[in-house]
Amino acid sequence: MAYPRDATGIMIGAGKPLTESHRHFSHMLWLYPLHELDWDRPADRDIMRTTFDHWVKDRSLWAGYSYAVASSMASRMERPEEALDHLTFLIGGNKVNNAWITPNTMYVEGGNLATESPLTAAQSVLEMAVQSHNGVVRVFPSVSRRWPDLSVQSLRTQGAFLVDADRSAGSTRWVRVHSEAGAPLVLHHGIPGPIDVRDHRGRPLHYRTTGPGRIEIPLARDETALITPRGHRPDPAPRDVPAVGDAKPWGLPD
Repeated sequence: MAYPRDATGIMIGAGKPLTESHRHFSHMLWLYPLHELDWDRPADRDIMRTTFDHWVKDRSLWAGYSYAVASSMASRMERPEEALDHLTFLIGGNKVNNAWITPNTMYVEGGNLATESPLTAAQSVLEMAVQSHNGVVRVFPSVSRRWPDLSVQSLRTQGAFLVDADRSAGSTRWVRVHSEAGAPLVLHHGIPGPIDVRDHRGRPLHYRTTGPGRIEIPLARDETALITPRGHRPDPAPRDVPAVGDAKPWGLPD
């Protein structure tokens, strides 16, 4: 049965729309983390967008984790700037009602210490870098233009894949995927134009293009694929990426 909906999007229940701010997102679990509706399907986009925008327009009763989840939801809808805005508001020392994240990433809510918001914020960063749902592994699906460089190593996805990737000056330089189980791999690599797909020894691998920036590779168990712009031979190694702007130091005094 379809979820009840009205002009505000999907409702809390039949005849019960969301009419005031709320810290929880229980009426949106279909969007995140269950992914019952998918941004890849154009027919799903309007209800996803409408429901999300209605929830975020009034944040007066939000808690810290509300911002983190809003960041992840925005990433799922390919809204990277909004995703980063929600995340940086949470970790930037702002007080959310009676809650805030401390400089050492611990979380205070009223008189209580909690861990759910820092962990959810960490997941928000992962959603920007790598996603895997509905049978597709997505690399750098929602990275803000304010993060022109990004390097990730051994991020685990659905299907028992390990993903390494590098982004420089706003473009993906390479993606490497290692299969631990031999599950089918559909990869949204996001590299524009022609690509090369090679194994760990540099030999060409068979692949099939299934859409713009998306391929299917029949990787066997313990096989690895390296995807690069055609003719490029970058060093596929992790690297330290300089911070964007200044960060407040935390730790031992100077």
